[in-house]
Amino acid sequence: MRYFKSELLKYKRAFSNKILIIAPTCTAIFAWVVGGFTGYQYMSLYWWYAFLLPGMIAILCSLVNQKEERAGKYYSVFAMPVYLEKFWISKNIVLIEKVLIGAVILSLYICIGNIIAPAIAVYKPLQILTGSVLISIASIWQIPLCLFLAKKTGMFLPVFINTVLGIFLPPFVGNTAIWFLFPHCWSAKLAEPLMGIGLNGILLSRTGFSFNVIPVTLILSVILFVFLSLISAKWFSKQEV
Repeated sequence: MRYFKSELLKYKRAFSNKILIIAPTCTAIFAWVVGGFTGYQYMSLYWWYAFLLPGMIAILCSLVNQKEERAGKYYSVFAMPVYLEKFWISKNIVLIEKVLIGAVILSLYICIGNIIAPAIAVYKPLQILTGSVLISIASIWQIPLCLFLAKKTGMFLPVFINTVLGIFLPPFVGNTAIWFLFPHCWSAKLAEPLMGIGLNGILLSRTGFSFNVIPVTLILSVILFVFLSLISAKWFSKQEV
C-alpha cells in the first residue's frame, strides 16, 4: 500500500493529469463535429475506445516513464531498499486509476447530450457512465504493455502501435471466430452488446449480440493485465543489475 500511496503523491501535480482532461475533451469535440446532435453520444464512445483511449494510455505510460528518467534514470529507485517488482506494479495500478478518471470525465461530456437534446439522446446517464467505465476496464491490459514499451523505446512506438491496432484490428478480425485472441478487439466487442455500437462505429440495435461477450472481455482484460504486470515487473526488477 505504501508503494501505491507514494506513486499517487509523485504524480499529484504532474502534467499527466492534464491528459485526463485533454483526451476526453478532444474525444467529445471530435464526436460533436463528426456526429452532430444525433451521433454525438455513441460517436464519443466509439472514438474513445478506438483511438483516443489507446493513445491516452500510451501517452500516460510514456509520461510516467519520462518523469522517472528525468529524475535520474531510475537510479535512485535502484539504490533504495525497495521491492522493485512492487514499485513497478504500483505504477500500473496508479495508471488504472487515471484511466478510469478519464472515463468518468468522458461520461460527463457525453451526458451533455442529455441536457442539450434529451429527445434524441441515445443513452441515459447511468448507461453512459457504466459503458465508459467498462470499456476502459476492457483496455487496462494495455497499461503494462505500453509502460514496458515506453521504458524500452520511448514514446513514439507505444503510441503508434496502440492507436493503429485500436483502429484497424476490430473491423478486420472482430467478426471472426478468433476475435478473443486479439486484445485490441475486446473493447469494441464489449461495446456491441453493451452500447449497441458496431465494430465500424455505426449505431446498431443491441439485440442479436451475445451478452456473454461482456464478462468474457472484462475477465480477459484483467487476466492479461495481471499477467503482463507480473512479467514486466520481473523484467524491471532485473534492471538493477
